[in-house]
Amino acid sequence: MRFALAALIVAGLATPALAQQYPPPGERLLMNPPAGWAAVPVQKGEKMSITRLFPPGEDDKNWNELITVQVYTAHDQSPRTFIDSVIQYSRDNCEAAGASAVTEVPTNGYPMAVVSVTCTKGRKSGMGGFVLVQAIRGREALYVVQRQWRGHPFAKDQTPPFPDGLLRRWSEFSHQVSLCDTRDNRYPCPK
Repeated sequence: MRFALAALIVAGLATPALAQQYPPPGERLLMNPPAGWAAVPVQKGEKMSITRLFPPGEDDKNWNELITVQVYTAHDQSPRTFIDSVIQYSRDNCEAAGASAVTEVPTNGYPMAVVSVTCTKGRKSGMGGFVLVQAIRGREALYVVQRQWRGHPFAKDQTPPFPDGLLRRWSEFSHQVSLCDTRDNRYPCPK
């Protein structure tokens, strides 16, 4: 079941069920979080809101997987520019970082950029990492969904030690991330 996480963030409602029942009109970030993952608001202000989602048994201090949703309402940056900043951040904060080619494709008529970045060993965490970033430019905000994995560090010429099925699950998740607008038929929301 899809739900509009942006409505949850903007409305400040406590549960996804309420966000679906009483969302305010406007743009909606659509995504289907994995079952059982808990949403934890990190920051909410006029210009930005950040929410993290953790799998059962994981939290901000102890996690291997994480989804971060960022909504920048006072931000005119393009999806590509945001993605480029993520790539640079990874290069600055990893012993070795490698980015995939950036894909720029529209989603439901909105501009979107996507990249995955591998980090062999974080300079602060000491852990290896992988992130898939999707940035969508709406009329009201820049919406960013980042799905991260971290685990044992690995060498530059090695494949990250992902748990079985991780990349398949991530691919399924990423294909469901989109944006819609209840007020504009050019950007239809699912019924």
